[in-house]
Amino acid sequence: MSIILLAALAAAPTSSYTPLDLDHCEIVTVAHAGEGDWSARRCRRGGVTIFINEDDARFDVDAGVDNGVWEAPSALNELGPQLEWRSERGQPFALIYRYTIPEAMPGGRSMLAVESIGRPGRPGCLIALIDATPTANARARQIADTRARTFRCGRDQAIRDRP
Repeated sequence: MSIILLAALAAAPTSSYTPLDLDHCEIVTVAHAGEGDWSARRCRRGGVTIFINEDDARFDVDAGVDNGVWEAPSALNELGPQLEWRSERGQPFALIYRYTIPEAMPGGRSMLAVESIGRPGRPGCLIALIDATPTANARARQIADTRARTFRCGRDQAIRDRP
């Protein structure tokens, strides 16, 4: 019985963390004079390419493959400094990251995004946006673990958790 339990625990999803510092990402394209304020960056983190698109003080993140769909939670947002990778048997299957959203309330608000990791022929996408609460990290992991591998981008509805 204990061997079965150990095998189940060994296969359980795990978390690892990498920093997200946009200054250490490659700038792929950037707006020229008169074209607005946008850029596209690419960085390699956790063995996966991260695509970060910025347009007028808002960010969109894609992992593995740039899906070409803007999935930012608000008109203005900033990205947190850390990425959480959900992996199973050493293979990442989901990415969790933080958006900070400046709002009318002091200090703005914060949200966690859960993203599936794309691969050629099957881009990933945003699976969930979760308002920051004391249980948001656990909720983000639970959503990643149960939905990221089977979520059908463009067909399934992303989860929007609000307290």
